[in-house]
Amino acid sequence: MDSLAWIGLAFQAVAFWWGAIFGSFLNVAIYRMPHGLSLVRPGSRCGSCASPVRWYDNLPILSYLVLRGRCRACGVGFSARYALIELTTGLLMLAAWNATVMPLDYQTFVVGSLTWLWLNVFVYSLIVLTFIDLAHTWLPDEITYPLIIIGVVGGVALPSVNGLSSIIGAVAGAGVIVTVWAIGWVVYRREAMGLGDAKLLAGIGAFLGWQVLPFVLLTGAVQALLATAIDRIVLAVTGRSMFVMTTTELDERFGESELYADQPVRAAIPFGPFLALGALEALYFGADGLYAWLGALLGRPMFGG
Repeated sequence: MDSLAWIGLAFQAVAFWWGAIFGSFLNVAIYRMPHGLSLVRPGSRCGSCASPVRWYDNLPILSYLVLRGRCRACGVGFSARYALIELTTGLLMLAAWNATVMPLDYQTFVVGSLTWLWLNVFVYSLIVLTFIDLAHTWLPDEITYPLIIIGVVGGVALPSVNGLSSIIGAVAGAGVIVTVWAIGWVVYRREAMGLGDAKLLAGIGAFLGWQVLPFVLLTGAVQALLATAIDRIVLAVTGRSMFVMTTTELDERFGESELYADQPVRAAIPFGPFLALGALEALYFGADGLYAWLGALLGRPMFGG
């Protein structure tokens, strides 16, 4: 390989580890934000013995493999989810680097790198929002509002993105969910969809443009229906839901017994994670309707059609 190819390979390695390192931080945010804890203090520690995690035991992916998923101090195992999020985040940022920067071109390197950093914010936000929503049926404003703002600002400032499409996407994304929410209150006297989903879809529209919103909504809805069907089978067979929150748990947490009194116990499946999944599919595979997957197989770029 020539020197430029070696440089490109080095940048790809950095992009992967950059994503993996931030994936480690995302694990902290996923755990601490719902509990109102600081994201920086105290440092990482074992949830069982409270021993601080030393820096060499906090290396993304590698530390989990070396320690075999156990605390060095007390030997208690911890979830493989931490390493999987680190690995997934690293791979997603590597794929984004390949799509926005590679092959290396000195004339487009700066714009491509800035676009990649902008997409970092998008991907990291979707990952944190997904896991918080799954566990707590809550999409923090501390993430959704900055997501919208950064999406619009980047869309306007970056020459690789259509600024007008970002602005329309933010407005349209919020408008769709607010409309569904309003209809739910008028017809059923309850939320058909949360306003947190409106802010999330506004952020998605700001980053990806209004054109992808039908794709995101369609794929999100289909995948949510599939997850619901599978979960009902699991719940019927095992008596336990794959999802953390059930209607009885919602009663206890939010005092919404009047909403669920006439309904059987069932899982309350949040829609936010499926919107996030649809957005990632649109970002990485293209959002051209039903043939987006074919585009992925053919190596379709994320930008430029």
